[in-house]
Order: sequence, then structure tokens, then C-alpha cells
Amino acid sequence: MAGVTPDRDDGSVSFVNRRRALLAVGGMALTAGPARRLLLSQPARPASAHRAVPAHHATAAQPVLSYPRSRPLSYIHDTSQSIALTIDDGPDPVYTPQVLKLLQQYHVTATFSMIGVHVAAYPHLARAVHQAGHLIANHTWTHADLAGLPARRVQSELTRASDAIHAATGVPPALFRAPYGAWTAAVIRQCERMNMIPLDWSVDPRDWAKPGVRRIVRRIMTQTRPGSIILEHDGGGNRSQTVAALRIVLPRLLDEGYHFAVP
Repeated sequence: MAGVTPDRDDGSVSFVNRRRALLAVGGMALTAGPARRLLLSQPARPASAHRAVPAHHATAAQPVLSYPRSRPLSYIHDTSQSIALTIDDGPDPVYTPQVLKLLQQYHVTATFSMIGVHVAAYPHLARAVHQAGHLIANHTWTHADLAGLPARRVQSELTRASDAIHAATGVPPALFRAPYGAWTAAVIRQCERMNMIPLDWSVDPRDWAKPGVRRIVRRIMTQTRPGSIILEHDGGGNRSQTVAALRIVLPRLLDEGYHFAVP
């Protein structure tokens, strides 16, 4: 959708101050920084809390395992070489099919965080993602910055997106990703009401800024660790650099012994 701003920090002082003014969610510390619009500190949990599912066993029909919903999930908790790939802001008629083709080529299962208005416009693409065995997460109806919005608007953004995803795929989303990482108490409460797990990320190569394929690749390869959740985009603008970078990093990550899981 034209005008949709990707998950990024505008770097302004007013933005940072506004984030710092947010109340802590469930006792979590909120900090603002140039690389993240909102970072919620999350203590490590034992690996036994969850075993990530290897990509070749993951299917869209498989239930998402339970996590505490009081804080967003930034890592998948596993002692193996599992990592997760998440693709945001689609579906897009140009780039979503290209990403799907790459994922199929390398037998990688990913999570697509979809914007409701895009799902409504391209329901066949949402169905294609679902039928290929990938998960679909709710990414709001309009990619709204939920920080500071009244609870009624937050509810509308989440419910309308879930309804669109359900209508297109037959499955309601069990994951929610807040645009810009803007987590608030109202957003967490709405996730709890809708039985959705809040999904964040731990590796942001800033592909939305189109910094060049080499830089995207370098950031992913240097920042990824076991349990990392990688953020990429198939919507919100020209994503040719993202597609080119994925063509490089997917085989490299597999060669390094990582295997892809769904959160």
C-alpha cells in the first residue's frame, strides 16, 4: 500500500521522548535507541520452555507453541541451531512471489507479518503463503503506529487484520507483530484477548532503508546467533535488495548449520 512506512526509527528526539514516556509493560524496562523504535528487555528463559520446530517439519496447520504473552518474543528458545525468518509488510504482488520462490528453493519455512489492507487487496497471495506451509502473523490493518492510540483503535487495527487473514486463509493468526516494535500495555492486553503471541525480532538488517545488498547480507551474517529472529520485508516499497540479499544469506546460513523454525 502506498505510503506504508516500514518498521524503522525516525531518529527524532520527540520520537525517543515519546517512547520513553510509555509505561513499562508488565514490569519490563522500555528503552529507546536508534536501532529500535522500542526495545523490551526480556530475561532469558531455559531452552526447555520451547523446542523450535525444524523447517522441514513445520506446516501452517501446526499450532504455535505457547509462550508467556506478557512480553514480546525476541528469540526462539532452543539449544540447537534454530533461527527464525520473518517477512513483514506484505503481501505484495511483486516481491512476495519472489520470496516464496526462494524459500521453496531452500526448503525454508518463514513467518509473514501481513498488513490487513494488503491481505484484503491480495487474498490469493495470503493463501499462497499459507498453502506453502508458512505462518502468517497479524501486522495491524493499516501498519499504524499503535503507541499512544486509544484502546478502541488498537482493538480495531488488530481485529480487522485478523479477520482479513482468516477470510483469506481459513486460519486466524496466532502471532502479532507491532509495527515499528511499538509495544504498549494496550497492545499486549489486546493480544491476550485475541490469544495471539506478541512477536518481536532480534536481528534487524534495516533492509527497509535499502542500504545495499552487501550491507544487508553482512548485518544478517554478523548478528545472527542460535535463536535469532531475523526481520526482513516483502512490502512497503522496492524490496529488490531484500530478495537479492535473501538469495545470498539463505544458503550461507544453512551451510553454517542453522535450520529455520517458526516461533
